[in-house]
Amino acid sequence: MRYGAQDIVLYEFQPLDGQPLAAVQAGAHLDIVLHNEQIRSYSLLTPLCDAERYVVAVKRDADGLGGSRWLHDQARVGQTFVLQPPRNHFALADGDAPVLLLAGGIGITPLFSMLAELRGAGRRVHLHYWSRSAEQTLFLDALQRSDDVTLHVSGTAGRKSLADILAAVDPRTEIYCCGPLRMLADLETLSAAHGLEHVRVERFQGASPPATASETFTVVLARSGTEVQVCKGETILGALLEVGADVMYSCEQGICGACEVKVLEGDPLHADSVYSVEEHARRGSMMICCSSSNSARLVLDI
Repeated sequence: MRYGAQDIVLYEFQPLDGQPLAAVQAGAHLDIVLHNEQIRSYSLLTPLCDAERYVVAVKRDADGLGGSRWLHDQARVGQTFVLQPPRNHFALADGDAPVLLLAGGIGITPLFSMLAELRGAGRRVHLHYWSRSAEQTLFLDALQRSDDVTLHVSGTAGRKSLADILAAVDPRTEIYCCGPLRMLADLETLSAAHGLEHVRVERFQGASPPATASETFTVVLARSGTEVQVCKGETILGALLEVGADVMYSCEQGICGACEVKVLEGDPLHADSVYSVEEHARRGSMMICCSSSNSARLVLDI
């Protein structure tokens, strides 16, 4: 554990068995099982990771679900944690197009990793990073000395808005953004206005509430044949946990991808922020924490 910035702590995890850790790419995140079996996902700082350690940065969120508060207030050096294998739903696309990285607050974590990866690949890239103060700016010393980084600190002269930046962007540019909901909403509006189509975002929280059943439907767990009724106003995840089904989940907001399952039959109603409806159709999957069903019966590969 070490200081990152005001209210931000870096946590380094090393394997107890000494076995090498799997390599990770920019955009990957790590699921950490906390003291009460609560699972929380944090972006990996891949430039600081290697075969011996994974590193994440956690901002203390007084209004969050409690995971960051517990890590800041209760976690100690030498404490052991169960980690689930890293996953990546926010990976960089291959190609040679210029890349624009847009970070707001703690949203710098995946984009800091992307910046390093793109530099290593010789890609054209520029990072814009908005923060409330210099004290709350993660990696301030390293980033403020970089020609391919522009810091936008509140209260400083010359601070530009997201609208200012996007007005001058080449339509071929690939844009990656992570930040608060208002920033992402503004990006959606502005990118449409400027004809910017190559936009990927990662969210701290779901863009909309979980989809609950408007009418009772049945979920069939294909591996056991068990049938579970999902009642009006209930989520699929809630119904499955109620009957003791062993399913993977983490954020419960449709932003981390931990609960993705294959759909074998039926018509899911997608409500997550990880994949588009078209991407889900290609993958044949759904996120059970926040999505529901358009059909009276869903058969899932569980």
